[in-house]
Formats: sequence, C-alpha cells, structure tokens
Amino acid sequence: MVSWATKLTVLSLSGQALVLAIGISLARHLSVEGFESYAVASAAFILMVTLVPQGIEKYSLKVIPPLLDRNEAGTVRAYLAFGCRRILLACVLVGVPVALVAWHADDLRPDTRVALVISCASLPAGALVHLAIEVLTALGRPFAATLIFRIVVPAIVLALIGAGFVLVPRVHGATAIAAWGAAWCIALGMMLVQIRRAVPRDVWFAPASPAPEDWAREARPFWFYRVAMAVLSQAGVVALDRLQPSASAVGAFAVALGIASITQVLATSTNRVYASRLSRLLDGGDLAAIAALRRARLRWIALPLAVWLIVVLVFARDILSLFRPEFAEDGTMPLRLLAICIAVTTLLSVEPTYFKHRDRNRTLFRSVIAATVLELTLLAYLVPAHGATGAAIAYGVAMTLLYIHLARQAHLDFREIPAG
Repeated sequence: MVSWATKLTVLSLSGQALVLAIGISLARHLSVEGFESYAVASAAFILMVTLVPQGIEKYSLKVIPPLLDRNEAGTVRAYLAFGCRRILLACVLVGVPVALVAWHADDLRPDTRVALVISCASLPAGALVHLAIEVLTALGRPFAATLIFRIVVPAIVLALIGAGFVLVPRVHGATAIAAWGAAWCIALGMMLVQIRRAVPRDVWFAPASPAPEDWAREARPFWFYRVAMAVLSQAGVVALDRLQPSASAVGAFAVALGIASITQVLATSTNRVYASRLSRLLDGGDLAAIAALRRARLRWIALPLAVWLIVVLVFARDILSLFRPEFAEDGTMPLRLLAICIAVTTLLSVEPTYFKHRDRNRTLFRSVIAATVLELTLLAYLVPAHGATGAAIAYGVAMTLLYIHLARQAHLDFREIPAG
C-alpha cells in the first residue's frame, strides 16, 4: 500500500502546490473585490459540480470492479452511457437556472455575475471530468487519472492566468474562472483518451445490457454525502458573503480553508483506490484484509499529517501573508482552527466510505444532516459578530463531531460483519 499511496500523494501534493500558486497569484494581482468574486464563483462551481453527478461518479468505484471481475462487459458499457446521460441532463437542469438567477441578481457585482455564469457554462466539462477520474481509477489507472486531475488541470489554469497578466491590462475574477473552464475542457479530452485505452476491448463490442433501475437509487447515498460535504465546506464562504460586509473576510476565509484543506490530499489521493479494494474485500467478507488495509493507511497518513499541522499552526500568519497582508489579519485564527479540524477529519476520512459500501445509509444520513444543521445554525449566530473566525468555528465544530461519531459507529458495525 505504501508504494502506490506514496506515488499518488506525491502527484496530489504537487497539484496542490500548483493550486496554491494560483491562489497566491490571483490574491496578489486581483483587487480584493475581484478575489471575492473569484472565491464566490469557485464555491458555487464546487457545489454544482458536486450536485450534478448524483453520486454516479463515486458509485463507479463500487460497481465497476465487480462487473469487470465477472466479465460483464455489456453492463460496464451500459453503466458508462447511463452515467454520462444523467450527468449532462443534470448540468442543464442546474446550470441554466443558476446562470439566469446570477445574471439578474441586482445585489451582485458585475464581475461576480459574469464569473458565476462562466462557472455554469464550465459545469458539463467539470462534472464529466469528475466522473472520469473515478472510472479510470476503477479501471485500474489511478495514476493517469490523478496526473490529469491534479497536475494538468491546475497547470493549464496557471499558464492561462500568467498569460492573462502579461497580455491583458487588468485581469478580473471572471477571467480566472474562465481559465478553469478551459482547463476542464482540455482535461475531459485527455480523460476520454485514457478511458478508451483502459477499458477492455470487449466492452465496446459486447451487447449493451439494459441499465439496472437500482443504479440511480444505489448511487444516491454517495450523492447525498458529497453534496452535504460540499455544503459544509463552502457554507462559510457563502455565509460571509451574505452576512459579513467585509470582502477581505470572505477572501481570508476562502484562502484559509484552501490552505488547511491541503492535508485532505493525503486522503483523497488514496481513498479512491482504497474504496475500489474495499468493495472487493467486503464482497468476499475478508475481515482480516479489511482491518490490515485500514491499519496500513493510518500508519502511513499519521506522520505527514502531524508535520503539516505543526507547520500551519506555527507559521499561519506568514503563510497567509503570501496571499495578501490583510488576509493575515483576518485569517490567522481561522486557519489554525480549520487546520486542526481538517487534520482530524482527514485521519478519519475513510469511515463514510465504509458506511456507503456497507449500505448503512441511515446512520450516515442522520449524522450528516445533524452536522449540516449544526453548522448552519452556528454560522447564523457567529458570522455577523466574529466574521471569518466565527465561520471557522462553525465548520470545525460540526465536522469534528461528525467524523468522531462516524468512526465510533464504524468500529461497532465492523464487528458485526460475517467472516467470508
């Protein structure tokens, strides 16, 4: 596990460094209002790109590996077609109304309106890329998927933004969002080439099996969880934009959240492969292998997680100053709070995957709903008075309690699995 985990993490951390460079460049070259427009449009895109796949992308890691093991090529082909159709339809149903509302919203700055419309136009490519990375991982090509998703996409954005700074007198927040849209389109083409190479030849020639009606139903828990996590992570940005008049506070919180979330790469870079393996092990009831996989992951992730946490806690102000001096004033305490919270949730990040693959959806749903209600309530009370720090407290309390509760429930449930 250490070998592939290390390789995936190096790729993901390199990509995160590129994203950090993008954030620093934009924070330094855009006005405070322009960076706020970029942050708000980015948050909206994250919410939409989480919503429209309907869990189909994450469900791929559960359904495709067993189908390949059983040589059900026609069913794999039907699933891929099913996923693309559902996602593209959802992009229309979500993207068009959001774009219309944003364009006619009088309380938004012109730059923010344009940035939101561009985010909606980029949605189909972005959503299909998110499906493609999971499909490629399920097909046994996690490195190619991670390389495109984590390295190629931000590298293209950084190159386009750099060119914009040289060629355009003034770069706006909408310009940066357009760079992301172009990168998603290029990445989608590269992903399709990789999928074409990775899919067994008989998939394209086997008779297409009818799409099982339960695919959409079984994907819903994955969908619900991703949407809830996106709401939990981006609600602070939206709440600050609505309840706190300071554009600096919005930008500082968005930057602090991005920096603290770097540790999540330690989990997301490996959890896709973990989920694919877990699907097979649970299907066979191999409890010893499941336990060994979980222990190996914890041993591998604990040390780098601790090192990063210490760095952020000690140098929080200096890190934020790389973006804008005013962000250091508004974001130092939020960054420290978010770093502690995200370190805990990263360590325990496989617990929701376990519940989804065990079909223990009721426990997961209740826990996530409770955490969402708790965060929104805390945001309403804390943001007006405490700004970015209040948003960080709300997020930290809700997420930490959620993951600790899920870890406890997973430990109890694991003992009930019948051995294969």
